[in-house]
Formats: sequence, structure tokens, C-alpha cells
Amino acid sequence: MARGHALIVEDSSTARIILARLLERADISSKGVATAEEAFPALQAEAFDLIFLDHILPGMNGFQALEKLKQQPTTRDIPVFMYTSQNAEKYIQEARELGAAGVIRKQVDRDQLLRTLDIILSDVPEPEQSEALRVAVEDGGYPIPESAEQNARRLTGRMSTLEVAYEELEQELRELRNTLEQADNGYEHSKRQTKIRMRLLAGANLIFAIALIWLVTWQDGRLDTHIERTNEQFSLMRSVVGGVIELISR
Repeated sequence: MARGHALIVEDSSTARIILARLLERADISSKGVATAEEAFPALQAEAFDLIFLDHILPGMNGFQALEKLKQQPTTRDIPVFMYTSQNAEKYIQEARELGAAGVIRKQVDRDQLLRTLDIILSDVPEPEQSEALRVAVEDGGYPIPESAEQNARRLTGRMSTLEVAYEELEQELRELRNTLEQADNGYEHSKRQTKIRMRLLAGANLIFAIALIWLVTWQDGRLDTHIERTNEQFSLMRSVVGGVIELISR
């Protein structure tokens, strides 16, 4: 069973998946939505232990959503982290004033995220937890100058984030390749079907032309026969009329 459940409010599907993969490695399940407007129904339907909230969202922005979250009794106690590219001191201060537990940059390394999650999901008293979160999130977890070992750990964490991003990119490329292959197969099938239809149409046209020629020839033959018979009748009538005239002359 997962240690906790997180809601990720982020309009970039890639960013959602990257953070979800990092949370999964920390034994945290997650659910992602693309807008703040989608987040509130999700919060009513499920229980979440923490929220990662992007700042720039379609519709309601991150700070507006944060303010609303902290005003509602059912959500005000859920730790909210602004998950953003913003890292200015003024932005961090404004986020904390609105009730955010901290600001986590989208280039976060895995170690920093794990420290933050450990603090949130532990039974540390609130005052101590707040200070620990400030150090873990805003100062990267190292209030003193980092040693070579700490630098190496941070680099390893960031490499892990890049690895997750690469895996996601590779998955998207596979899906794109499959889509293109399906499109090519569909195009080839459509082309074959079109060729078959064209051949059938050409055959039907040929049959129609042959039938038309036969019909015209047959009609011509009947017409010749009819004309011949009419000529014979005219000849007979002339003979009769000639005979009558000859009788009258006598």
C-alpha cells in the first residue's frame, strides 16, 4: 500500500507524468488533472495527502486555486506545493503567505523531493515540520555549504529526473511510431481499396459500352428490316393502283 496519495494539478501531460513517476519511486500514488477547475471535484471524490499545483494554468491560475483551497475547511489542511519554474524569492514569499507549504521547481532532484515527502508524511510536530519543509524545499535541504558527496547526491537526483523524462519521451516516441505505422497501414489499405474500386468501375464501363454497341447494332438491323418491308408494301400498292387505273382506262 502506498505511503500517501498526491493530486497533481498541471496542464502539461509530460510534466504530470514525470512528477507522477518520481512520486511512484517514493511509494506515493498520484492522480493528475489539467486545470484547477478539475481539481476541486477530484478533491471531493478522493482523499489526498498533498497537492502539487502549477502556477500558470488555463482558467483559474495557481495562486487563485491555492487561495480557494485554503479557504475551504475540507482542503485547507492539505499541504500544497507550488510546482513551477518560478524560483524568485518574492514568488516564494507570496506563495507562503497564501498558505503554500513551499515551492518546488520543476527541475527538482529526487533527493530533495524524497526529503520533502518524508517530512510531510512523518509525525513531526507542526512548528518543527514547517521549518524542516522550508529547509528541504527552499534551501534544497542543506542549510550549510554542500560537501562533494552531497553535490554528487544532488547530481544523481537530477540525473534520475532526466532519466524519467527520457523514459517518458521514449514512450511518446514509441506511441508516435505506432500511430504513424497505423496511419501508413490505413493509407495502404485505402489505396488498395481505391484500386479495386477503379478496376471494378472500368470493368463496368467496358460492359456498358459493349451492351450499348450491341443495342445500337440490333436496333439498326431491325430498322433495315422495317424499311425493306415498307418498300415491299409500297411496291405492292403501286402495282394495285396501276391495275385499277388500267381497268378504268378500258
